[in-house]
Amino acid sequence: MTLGLEQGKNRLTPYSPEWASLYLDESEKILTVCGKLVLAIAHIGSTSIPDMVAKPIIDLVAGVTSLDDAERMVPAMESIGYDYPGNIGIPDDRIFGRDPGFRKFLVHVVVFNSTRWNNYIAFRDALCNDKKLAGQYAQLKSDIVEQHPQGRAKYSELKSRFIHDVLTQHRSVNKT
Repeated sequence: MTLGLEQGKNRLTPYSPEWASLYLDESEKILTVCGKLVLAIAHIGSTSIPDMVAKPIIDLVAGVTSLDDAERMVPAMESIGYDYPGNIGIPDDRIFGRDPGFRKFLVHVVVFNSTRWNNYIAFRDALCNDKKLAGQYAQLKSDIVEQHPQGRAKYSELKSRFIHDVLTQHRSVNKT
């Protein structure tokens, strides 16, 4: 099992069942040091989807009362190896990263039960519950990495239409 990805590189690895236990271990560390600031924590991203190829970085989402709580979390998160660049321009999301230069974990801090939180969970669940959809997403990601082995911003940008379409479909299904 390979965990970690060089800064700016795009590489996919086959799914590893160990990712689930690594998520659990990391989430326990975060909950221990952050205490009541974190209302809920969840495993998101492709490493949370069984049999999905993924960038070997475990993404977690931490639900908080207010985005100001991300600032309050800084000392605790630094104590377990995370850095915090502050607001990097992602709406309604603050990100902590561990292992700079060779990321292994990213923690997205968002308001619990907000649209952002719900979208992370809905997208993960949609892929977990629909093998065909997960296969389409895996193929898209593989195609993007082949064309763009460098540049995470471009990788994310090229996946965004697919994610948007899945979330739109999810919302219309849940309204019926």
